Amino acid sequence: MSRPEDKRPNRKKRLRVACIAAAAAVLVFGYTPPGKAMWAALMRAAGLAHFTASLPEDALHVHVIDVGKADAILLESPDANVLVDCGTAEAAEDVLRYLAARGIDRLDAVWISHPDDDHCGGLPAVLQTVPADAVVESPVGESISGMTALPQAVPLRRAAVGERCAYGAMTFEVLGPLQDYAESNNDSTVFRLQYDGFTMLFCGDMEAQAERDLLEDGAALRADVLKVAHHGSDTSTSAALLEAVQPRYAVISSGEDRSMLPRNAVLQRLHTAGAEIFRTDTDGAVVFSAADGKISVITENGRSAACAEP
Repeated sequence: MSRPEDKRPNRKKRLRVACIAAAAAVLVFGYTPPGKAMWAALMRAAGLAHFTASLPEDALHVHVIDVGKADAILLESPDANVLVDCGTAEAAEDVLRYLAARGIDRLDAVWISHPDDDHCGGLPAVLQTVPADAVVESPVGESISGMTALPQAVPLRRAAVGERCAYGAMTFEVLGPLQDYAESNNDSTVFRLQYDGFTMLFCGDMEAQAERDLLEDGAALRADVLKVAHHGSDTSTSAALLEAVQPRYAVISSGEDRSMLPRNAVLQRLHTAGAEIFRTDTDGAVVFSAADGKISVITENGRSAACAEP
């Protein structure tokens, strides 16, 4: 009498095939944009990936790194990388960790707005690990060469008011300072970044007198994003300046400090001007991305925003 055929081996085989097919489907999905975004979100949730892991590669990303009451801003495009200010010496490790998370091991340039420690203190440590092709400092005022030790192989030059400097598709138009001021904050380099229709105004620690001079000179200040000067101090960011800039977004690099920055009066002026405000002391690092006529914003602490037509 024949025994019924044992079908268990066939069931095991079908299960193996199904598992292999499912694994292949997951692998293929992982290479699609939705798949990459999903895996990045899961990795972030598990604390295994940087919050910028899902940023697209074919866009400009302006990373306002959280370095407390100091400035360190990474401009990352598909064909060039520039660091604007480096934070304090104590914050250099934070800057280097951020650059490593973005896979950046060389910079096309470092622009230093002015030689205050909270803008250039981290420069030597950064350059020891991540070399740069050049360091560019303010057109006027004290040179950073007298404040910090630079590797001898790195060229140091002064920016020039009116110059347009290109790094890949990024263009920096230097607008100020228009004179050598008695106050070093007013000697901060002011420049306007342009990239495929996107614009951002960088002000260093510029204060009221330098603002007035730029406005009287008729400088082209209009920008989608404003890097708020002097960490939100009330000596900067006048209503007249905001009327000229008309920013959609404003970002303030600030942290716990006895100066109690940013000041409420500045926040109110930004609000009245219609700018959406981002702050490193509450949002962590802030990233503005520009591509295909759109601006999007993500933050380390989970905030986001987006708008079309920069």
